[in-house]
Amino acid sequence: MSGDTIRFGNEALDGIQSQTTGQQEQYTEIWDGVHSQLMGLIEQGLVDASIGEVLNERDEQFRREATGYDDSVTSQNRAMRDVQLIGNEGGRAMVNAASGGGR
Repeated sequence: MSGDTIRFGNEALDGIQSQTTGQQEQYTEIWDGVHSQLMGLIEQGLVDASIGEVLNERDEQFRREATGYDDSVTSQNRAMRDVQLIGNEGGRAMVNAASGGGR
């Protein structure tokens, strides 16, 4: 095995975790902006006030579903971190064993 290297690369998992976290922030900001603008139209009398009731129901629904999605993403990110840790520990153990330290 002269010159051969086995490498466990898990950098892509960091990218996935940061992207999903960024998406969570973005969709909440977008919804908050839409909700605020629509409520502003209602307050100005430009849109029928009965729409406000429906909008509040949709806001509650969004918050519930977003919370479920956020919990799912958090669990997924935790699982990816666990995979990274296991991979790193396994890699260290293989290097240690290959260098004769595991005896």
